[in-house]
Amino acid sequence: MDGLRHMRRHPVLAPLIVVIALSDLGFVGPLNVGLALLADARGWGASGIGWILAGFGTGSAAASLLLTVWGRVPRAGSVLSWTLAAGAVAIAALAFVPRLAAAVAVALLIGLLAGLSGAVCSALVQTESDPAYLGRVTSVTNFFSLGVAPLTFPLTGAAIGLWGTGPVFTVSAAVCALGGVYGLCSAPLRRARLP
Repeated sequence: MDGLRHMRRHPVLAPLIVVIALSDLGFVGPLNVGLALLADARGWGASGIGWILAGFGTGSAAASLLLTVWGRVPRAGSVLSWTLAAGAVAIAALAFVPRLAAAVAVALLIGLLAGLSGAVCSALVQTESDPAYLGRVTSVTNFFSLGVAPLTFPLTGAAIGLWGTGPVFTVSAAVCALGGVYGLCSAPLRRARLP
């Protein structure tokens, strides 16, 4: 309870937890279950999923290298929110590309943007948390990322069965984008910096 009170009263952590929850809720369904159904609908098969995941992984690796070389992220809170919002647009676009090569390119962009926002998000959690509460704050973020977000898998699958990939990816992307917009609307999070 002390850990939850610590997060709730904290000007950066409270909105950051909301951003994490919204981004994970919008991200994991389309990029897990939705991707398999999209590849099946387009006739790309298992190798198509492999190529798309490779594009995503390449983008994430590029984000890691960029942050390693760059070293410092000025205005980390703004960067987190803007990359999350831009990544959401790319998630929606993935459902509408007709060719595998274009899907791989979009997945690379998603990986780059998600890698940047994810790394900055983790760094802000660690930086803003009081060391005595870091484990508890991380547990709450993991609760949303690893506990609640995967519950969207059956919902995503059922929704795609009813409405198709385009509408479901778009709604999921809107949830992700809402996380980015919420981050931009929170002045303390938007102004948050890394040491």
